[in-house]
Amino acid sequence: MDVIAQLPLWTAWLRASERSETTVRLREYHVRRYLNGLPAETDPLDLEWLVSYLANPRWKAATRRSARASLHIWTTWLHRTGRILSDPLALIPPARAPRSVPRPCPDPIIRKALLAADTRLRAMITLAAEAGLRRGEIATVSRSDVIEEQAGSSLIVHGKGRRERTVPLTAATSDAVQRQFMRVSPELPWLFPSKGQYADTHVQPIRVGELINEALPGRWSAHTLRHRFATEAYRNSHDLLLVQTLMGHSKPETTAIYVGLDTAQARTVVDGISLVA
Repeated sequence: MDVIAQLPLWTAWLRASERSETTVRLREYHVRRYLNGLPAETDPLDLEWLVSYLANPRWKAATRRSARASLHIWTTWLHRTGRILSDPLALIPPARAPRSVPRPCPDPIIRKALLAADTRLRAMITLAAEAGLRRGEIATVSRSDVIEEQAGSSLIVHGKGRRERTVPLTAATSDAVQRQFMRVSPELPWLFPSKGQYADTHVQPIRVGELINEALPGRWSAHTLRHRFATEAYRNSHDLLLVQTLMGHSKPETTAIYVGLDTAQARTVVDGISLVA
């Protein structure tokens, strides 16, 4: 069976199950990327090839979980619709999401990345670090999402689960967004139009993450910019509900995971209980 020929049917199934277009594009991207990297005459459903692909040592844990989820949704669909006799990925235990402490990217590292960034990358970085957008939310920003208000610009953000929220933009982020729009054809609605296979739509979220991650050194990533936003927003407001709203979280417990420790305040507390006078 030609599994590549089955992809349009699979993506139609995803849309029919009310997946967002961003999710559909991401899932299809992961599967196509896997299939396009296979040697000729290779069985794409061979367990060893699937395991070898997902074991890529250069991937971060979040990238591996996302790719595995896409491939598993695909193989499960092939199995449940009778196209294959068994689901090979059913043999791989679910990936565990590590419970880690918040890791807000330090401001000096962000500033250095901005100095070396072009117009497009600068807009991506500031939207993550100063507006708290996820990579999928950055990818889908369009002209109609920008709101000009008396106090400044705001942005309608299209979040997970098709939930929308409005986030005020800093002057620097607003300027970066406007400069990027000036580079885009007025006929295109997207802030970051796609240049590849999907030239009629926005850039893929995974590409946004790759570009930002490449601009940051070491362990810092696009997601740590979102941690930075949550930490600074809470430090300035001490209002977890407000930060939850700005982040687009459904639960305050999720927001708390993103808020980094205020080390200056913590040091004052710890110094105050010192046994040494």
